[in-house]
Amino acid sequence: MRKVEIDVKEQDYLDFLSVCIEEKISVEEKLKNIIRYHLITYRNRRKAENSKLFSYAKDCN
Repeated sequence: MRKVEIDVKEQDYLDFLSVCIEEKISVEEKLKNIIRYHLITYRNRRKAENSKLFSYAKDCN
């Protein structure tokens, strides 16, 4: 596990905290959810690009 520290303006943090409170989750859990969502999106985009390449290669044969 890796610890990540970031600098955030106080007002931005308070706004983010209010979102977390509304969703009834911790700041840490919300950040983990954001990271998971980003990774899923990134991996799916790569898979789609790879499948296009493979389907193009099959069409050429």
